[in-house]
Amino acid sequence: TILVMKNKVPTIKEIAKIANVSLMTVSRALNNNPRVREQTRKKILNIAKELNYRPNRIARSLVSKRSNLISLIVADIRNQFFAELARGIEDKAWESGYNVIISSTDNDPKRLESQVRLMMEMGVDGFILASVRLKEPIVDTLIQQNIPVVLVNRKLASENVSYVVIDNHRGACLVMEHLINHGCRNIAIINGSTDLSTCAERLRGYKKALAEHGLTLRPEYVANGSFTKEHGYTAAKKMLSMPDRPDAIFGASDLIALGVMKAADELGLRIPDDLSLVGFDDTEFSSNPRIDLTTVSQRKYEMGRLGVQVITEIIEGTEANYTNRIVLEPHLIVRNSGGCEMRKSCAHST
Repeated sequence: TILVMKNKVPTIKEIAKIANVSLMTVSRALNNNPRVREQTRKKILNIAKELNYRPNRIARSLVSKRSNLISLIVADIRNQFFAELARGIEDKAWESGYNVIISSTDNDPKRLESQVRLMMEMGVDGFILASVRLKEPIVDTLIQQNIPVVLVNRKLASENVSYVVIDNHRGACLVMEHLINHGCRNIAIINGSTDLSTCAERLRGYKKALAEHGLTLRPEYVANGSFTKEHGYTAAKKMLSMPDRPDAIFGASDLIALGVMKAADELGLRIPDDLSLVGFDDTEFSSNPRIDLTTVSQRKYEMGRLGVQVITEIIEGTEANYTNRIVLEPHLIVRNSGGCEMRKSCAHST
């Protein structure tokens, strides 16, 4: 048994002295370096355990020039989409020997810049950003300073930085094809803010599908705003109160779709009998039997894991010479809300 003085913080020097090895050997053993013999490694780890040794992150970062910390900045941590994305990031980071600091911007560009600068002062190794607009000067600053950064979910207009995203344009086309194939012709879209790549691309897919099927683009059927239940409710209440109301609504997020459901219920409209509804995200609540929302899977967990893979490759220098652009294929998850076979207004479908 190793006797340790009370209140004394153990160091690797003590471990090295007790194990009768060099400081370098202790450091390698604690970091699972394969250059240490298994018998020696076990001996060192056992001593460290008895001493209740805890590595000093600051001291270690001064030696390695790394903190093994990644900053994840999301738009709104209350949104279940970002919570599910963050889980994939945390799991992969942990497997890769990194820890994640999560912060939220509420889609405020000034708050994003403040968070980035704070994390830089803390010495994080890199950034995973899930909160950028199409133009984001702070990202250009990170690139100019050669600070590792990768975007997930959203991207910049310039595309001068690594990113992992879903094909939002393709996802919107899948939604529209589904609704049109079910006979819907008066299709509205309730979208987020068009200064986000996700919203701009989903709107583009919506417009493309209308044009390809010879359907008229009606300005009153397009509502841009935010990815919130409140926006979905307000916009849907207005649209569904029109004399010539839509027979289907494409909610550009599952939260928007929830707001549409609330508005439809208050107006006495049944989904999908009176109104077809499709969301986007496939967040966990969308599969609830009482919601049963047809939606687009963004493969959030996979997106998060890939984001960590890209950022660690940049941090560790294995993929530093080119921009890594990963675009995932979306999948339409068909549930009850998007069907309209029983609705008389769809009887004229072709």
